[in-house]
Amino acid sequence: MVRTVIAGDFGGTNLRAALVSEAGEVLARLEVDSTPDASPETVLERIGDLLAEVRDRGAEPPVAASLAVAGLIDAERGVVMVSPNIPAFRNLALTAPLAERLGIPVSIENDASAAALGEHRFGAGKGTRHLLHATLGTGIGGGLVVDGRLYRGAQGLAGEIGHIVLDPAGPPCGCGARGCLEAIAGGVAFGRRAQRLVESGSAPILAELAGGESATAGHLAEAARRGEAAAVAEIRNGGHSIGIGLGGIVNILNPDAVTLSGGLLGMGDLLLDPLRAAMSSLAYGPASSTPVRTSTLGEDAGLLGAAAVALAVQG
Repeated sequence: MVRTVIAGDFGGTNLRAALVSEAGEVLARLEVDSTPDASPETVLERIGDLLAEVRDRGAEPPVAASLAVAGLIDAERGVVMVSPNIPAFRNLALTAPLAERLGIPVSIENDASAAALGEHRFGAGKGTRHLLHATLGTGIGGGLVVDGRLYRGAQGLAGEIGHIVLDPAGPPCGCGARGCLEAIAGGVAFGRRAQRLVESGSAPILAELAGGESATAGHLAEAARRGEAAAVAEIRNGGHSIGIGLGGIVNILNPDAVTLSGGLLGMGDLLLDPLRAAMSSLAYGPASSTPVRTSTLGEDAGLLGAAAVALAVQG
């Protein structure tokens, strides 16, 4: 009998669920609109319907379910404290009502932490004992696996690498601090870099791509691919900043490897080369050779991360 779990990946646009085998094979999947402005009761009902439909597509009943959610999670109580993507997820108890409906154990996890466990079990971090995973997207997040187990910290905040302060006098961050890594080199920050180039008149290709709208990280990446020197320099500077942040964490944790996922990886080696160089230059002693690997899980990273959490809970 193939042991399976239900995995949920919940973002601001879509609610995704899948039936996943112990080996990481996606056996069935479903996706619905998240309707982020709906009431907590409506959102909870939609999630229950989605998970139940996925459950019923399996040949054997799944042994557990887990949900990956962006935001502040109390995994022990099964409560989403706050989620930037879904306003209804505010002090919302998810696991108890869903477990009652599905008849199986249900757990929740922060999406970046789940991604770390997914890479450790199924992806680029497979075979490692200690893993640092960074998610490089609109913001910057991360997760830590220590001795093969997800490390959450005292209040479930471990892995918030985007809020390491690189420059106390730097740009403001959404968390209230200044100069956080996310505020310097997250996707939104790259968009601000791009817009400044457009306004300065130093990046005509970028300005053409933006077409009079606010420039984005995607525009910046495309301008760099077309050879615009100013765009290339901004991406390399951002990669260097990320590498500095990762280098400090490597010195504290001494992981076997660092894995990366997220939309910013579309910037390719323009981002990754300076990232790796900066991290290596700051890492102490043998840690300077810590490998940096990109995710191998593709679009299923969120689902496989949630599946890894469910399997870990079941043992």
